[in-house]
Amino acid sequence: MSTLFLSSVMIMGCTPSESAENVKETIPPATNQPSIVSNQKASAIDEQQALEMSLDYKTTELTVDYKDYEDTLTVEGLLARAEVIRPFLTERNFESNIDARFNKIPLRVADKEKALLHPENIQTKIKDSKSDWILVEYTLDLKFTDKDGKEFKSIPLSGDITFLQDQGEWRIQDDTYNMKPFTEIINNSL
Repeated sequence: MSTLFLSSVMIMGCTPSESAENVKETIPPATNQPSIVSNQKASAIDEQQALEMSLDYKTTELTVDYKDYEDTLTVEGLLARAEVIRPFLTERNFESNIDARFNKIPLRVADKEKALLHPENIQTKIKDSKSDWILVEYTLDLKFTDKDGKEFKSIPLSGDITFLQDQGEWRIQDDTYNMKPFTEIINNSL
């Protein structure tokens, strides 16, 4: 009897619920995807804005000091920190960062190392651009210091930030960088 029931569940579970003809592909709005068609470069003003925003974003994202440090590690503190970063990001990127808890990584690293984090020597340059997207390449040194400001570690980071037009303003859609030093610190402390 149980074999018959299991067989019927397997058969029913393997039948498609709707035909492939009725499935519609969802295409995100054009503002969330870089244009492949456009060959027009972004303006110099837009590129300069992206460079400045990259500097501000990386400074905000990676700086961890001990102002309300303990409060920052609470759920409320993490949400408050996320709101500080929100103006830099597209809504889609903000939601995915919150879901993946990327905004928590610098805090976890600082906590594991018992350190303050400060990005220094941030260098940015335009890698490529079109009228509706800009790709910024960056390098920086992430300095680890104790509460007295004495540096005990430095990690070079590099990456690319993709900017898209979002509701008429440039916002960060993606920030891809070498996270291996962070994951090593987090994993070695487990």
